[in-house]
Amino acid sequence: MEEQLSSRIYRQLQTAILSREIDNMTILTENEIAQRFNVSKAPVRDALHLLCAQGYLISYPRKGYIIRTYSNAEIRKLQVVRTHIERLSISLAVKNASDDEIRSLNEFLKPQEPEIDPEKTNNYRFHMRLAEISGNEYVPSVLRELIQKICIAWLDSTYDIESHRAIVDALLKRDEEKALAALEYDLNHA
Repeated sequence: MEEQLSSRIYRQLQTAILSREIDNMTILTENEIAQRFNVSKAPVRDALHLLCAQGYLISYPRKGYIIRTYSNAEIRKLQVVRTHIERLSISLAVKNASDDEIRSLNEFLKPQEPEIDPEKTNNYRFHMRLAEISGNEYVPSVLRELIQKICIAWLDSTYDIESHRAIVDALLKRDEEKALAALEYDLNHA
């Protein structure tokens, strides 16, 4: 029961953060949220700790929580690391992924209605699936954390399907150079 409550509270707070319903200067407290959801503080605390761990919130002991904002410089630094991780995904996928695994990326090559939750966007799913087919189980977890932080700052579900298609085509041909060029274009121009 507590798990279900904390999950529900987590999802609702995450949505409120991503949709900008909560101002990033608002101090959130366990008491206030527990009253709002009419629950005890335990599931609220669990949800808030998870939001902190994922980079959505910053905890200020005995004061509350505020939305984590990232400066442009921080986002650029995150993007540098993300680019290297995604380049690694491409290199490993060229060597390790089966054609069927590569073709599974085609599932995410379609337009989509705007989505508040970044994890439900085809763009996010494409990049996470690319990390999964790399064959290295650590790549998706590292990439997930980076993308979550970047999505907090850049809530935009539009993306260039054609650059994703170019990545898939190059991977199927085992052309690492072309896949990397398409990835660079995707990450820097979309």
